[in-house]
Amino acid sequence: MPSRALIIFARDPKPGQVKTRLSQHLGPRAACDLYIKLLRYTLGIAYDFQRRWPKTHVYVAVTPAEAGESFRSRFALPWSVMAQGGDHLGRRMARAFQELFHRGYEAVLLIGSDVANITVKDLQDAFTLLEHRKAVLGPAEDGGFYAVGLRRPCPEAFSSPHWGTSQVFQRTLSLLQTHGLTPALLPMRHDVDRVEDLVRVLQNPFFRHSVSVVVPTLFEALTLRSWIQGLQGILWPGDDICVVRGLPHQTSSLSGHDEGGVLWLNAPLGRGRQLNWGARHTRGEILWFLHDDCVPGFTAAYQVRKILCDPKCSLGCFRLAFFPTNRFLQAIAAWANWRTRLFRLPYGDQGFFCRRPTFETLGGFVQPYLMEDVDFAGACRRRGSLLILDDVLTTSSRRYLRHGILKASWHNHLTFYGHVLGVSNIALYRKYYKRQCSIRAGEEFGSL
Repeated sequence: MPSRALIIFARDPKPGQVKTRLSQHLGPRAACDLYIKLLRYTLGIAYDFQRRWPKTHVYVAVTPAEAGESFRSRFALPWSVMAQGGDHLGRRMARAFQELFHRGYEAVLLIGSDVANITVKDLQDAFTLLEHRKAVLGPAEDGGFYAVGLRRPCPEAFSSPHWGTSQVFQRTLSLLQTHGLTPALLPMRHDVDRVEDLVRVLQNPFFRHSVSVVVPTLFEALTLRSWIQGLQGILWPGDDICVVRGLPHQTSSLSGHDEGGVLWLNAPLGRGRQLNWGARHTRGEILWFLHDDCVPGFTAAYQVRKILCDPKCSLGCFRLAFFPTNRFLQAIAAWANWRTRLFRLPYGDQGFFCRRPTFETLGGFVQPYLMEDVDFAGACRRRGSLLILDDVLTTSSRRYLRHGILKASWHNHLTFYGHVLGVSNIALYRKYYKRQCSIRAGEEFGSL
């Protein structure tokens, strides 16, 4: 059993029940949305940390206690969810520590879920310090603390019923010292409880901009309903989804409607054209182009925001995996991921994302039907670096399994080399899908 455990203390986010001090200024809905963003950021940090320290178990402790299962479902958590028990915050923390030490962990770190600038390194440093020290404590700018780690239970340090004051850090520090657990200190961080704290949020690029997901499809809304609901479940407040359905005889009179918070558009058939049309009708600073047979992980909206942290990155993508899979499909995925790192040439089923100014400067996707991803990746490569996330995007293997793995793979490579040799996009499309193209419609909506 791993000797380390990380606990994330969280509230079930409902308007009027989280960030109540900020609710007076922002309104209950906006304050709740802010908390959800902070929580999703914290979950992303914890996920990145666990990838580096895979033997650390992660728990999410939720209040109120009865919200545990709905919370897990809402945030699609792969970790254990436990109920917070106790009549005030201190007792809830003390009980969480006692429960995990009772389960056999040797070092336990507890963090809050509303810190705007906590980092993976903070968690790494905390556990490293706990290898030699009996406790660690992370001070918050407002006089509280955002992290506390122990090597043994110390309920006395959390016995006071008074929390949310500027004396919390000093009181906890003194109580730990009194009981033989003098803590090592982590860097100061900033939790978000007051109006003046909002400036700290905007200092973190993860919170400044939203993500627009653009999905090209041939399906009707009913077919994608379950998939769309799963996608909505991982996005942050303010992110939006635009699904663009390609129709072979669609003319310049494009229609659209909003359904369940998702913008549905019709456009002339052709993946590049559909992606361009969807990008025009979204507002996010980050454009995330996602195929309708791909399943992103629960922190994917956090992951794509990483492109905001490095102005040198012009394009980002995920690592590829297939589902269902077998050893041959695993080999194809491994080759695709190796090719991406070696040649900086990802494919569209790896979930491209970029800043909107980059997309607009390049004129969007040039190729209307096929190979739009290859050309776009090449154009981005000439403008900057490629951000390859460690996170996996799982894509459907149904085409490989339907046509045969070797045949489908050979067909893909022939299409690629045909494109490189200058075969027309329409001819490649007809050969690949065995269907005709609406050339006239394509001439009008081929690019931005």
